[in-house]
Amino acid sequence: MRAKSAAGFTLIEAIISISVLAIAMTAVSGMMVESAKINKSAQMAAETQANARRAMSVVVKTLRRAGWDPKRAGIGTVALDPDPTDDFSQIEVFADLDQDMTTNGLDEQVLIRHTGNRIEWRRTAGGSFQVLAEGISNDADVDGLIEPMFVPVPNPDPTRIQVQITARSRYLDPVTRQFLRFTVHSDVVLRKSLWP
Repeated sequence: MRAKSAAGFTLIEAIISISVLAIAMTAVSGMMVESAKINKSAQMAAETQANARRAMSVVVKTLRRAGWDPKRAGIGTVALDPDPTDDFSQIEVFADLDQDMTTNGLDEQVLIRHTGNRIEWRRTAGGSFQVLAEGISNDADVDGLIEPMFVPVPNPDPTRIQVQITARSRYLDPVTRQFLRFTVHSDVVLRKSLWP
């Protein structure tokens, strides 16, 4: 007589298989969670960098127009921050874009300032401020002190303006558990000396 061969798994084989599968799934899910954190961190870093670069692009473009005076009417270049020790870092830019020998037209007097966590600008004298960028800390070295956004070189009659913008992420980085920061610098040469 022939012995019947047992088909299927024994209880112990099933328990071992399920245990190995559970360990493998735990490892895979852990890797997926870490991968999601790294992906979110990279996305936050890209957004922070884009925010700083976008703000710098607008500020530099505005500063490069400073002193545009095609009719030689004596248009000024920039007016520096009247109180560098206060909570604002600001600069006012003048340009005769419509060539009427004044700076009364649209976008001919632009005041750019850093206040709190944002950059604001007023594109016409007497107009209201608009938010240019948010999430701007200007604390590149993370010491709690805000660095100035505009540094005239030399001071008080500069020939160029050094601009520094430090953006900070809105949320803590899921990997490092700290805010991400990204700093951009630019050196803008002015057309002529300051407006009196």
